[in-house]
Amino acid sequence: MRFVLITALALVLIAATLPALVRQLYPPLPPVAGGDDPAAVVVLGAGRRPAGEGYAPNATGLRRLHLGLGEARRRGLPLLLSGGASGRTPARQANSEASLLASEARRLAPDIALMLEPESRNTWENATLSAALLREKGIDRVVLVTDRAHMPRAMLCFQAQGIRVTPVSVPAIPDPAWLPSAAALSQVPLIWREWLALLWYHVKYGV
Repeated sequence: MRFVLITALALVLIAATLPALVRQLYPPLPPVAGGDDPAAVVVLGAGRRPAGEGYAPNATGLRRLHLGLGEARRRGLPLLLSGGASGRTPARQANSEASLLASEARRLAPDIALMLEPESRNTWENATLSAALLREKGIDRVVLVTDRAHMPRAMLCFQAQGIRVTPVSVPAIPDPAWLPSAAALSQVPLIWREWLALLWYHVKYGV
C-alpha cells in the first residue's frame, strides 16, 4: 500500500510540473480587438523590495520592464510605467514602483520616452489611472506587458476603461512542454490566485 501511495503521489507531482498541463490552467485571455496599431507600451509594476535605505523593483517587475523595453524599442513607442506605493503623498511617489522602474529604464535605455503613473495600488487602479494619462495623449490602444497569469485580469480592467490591448506576457513556463519543470509547478499557486482575483474583480468592479 505504501508503494502505491508513493507512486500515486509521485505521478501527481510529475503531472503538476509538466508545462503543457500547467498552461491549460491559465485563465483564458479576453478577445483582442482589431483596428489601428498600438501607440504606447504599458508595463505594470509587480511590487517593491527593501534595498538599503529605500526600495528597488522586485524581480518580477524587472522582468516585465525588460520585456516592455524591448517591445517599446522594437515598435518605436513610448513606455508607460504603472505602479504606486503605500500612501499618495509626493514624497512617497519618489519610491513608487513606477519611479523605481523608471530609474532602471533610464539606465538601460536613456533615449526611451517615458510616462509614469505612480499612484495605483492594484490592477484596477493601474488601468483607471493609466487610461487617464493615455487619453490625454490621444492613445486608446496599447501593448500591455505583465505576467501570463495576471494578463486576463489586467486586460479586462484596461478594456473596461476603453483601452484596447495587445497582450505581451512575460515567459514563465519553459519548453519543452513535456519535460517536468519546477518553474511550471511554481505557476500553479499564482494561477489559482488569479482565478480567485478574477471572481473578486467581477463582483467588485463588474469586469
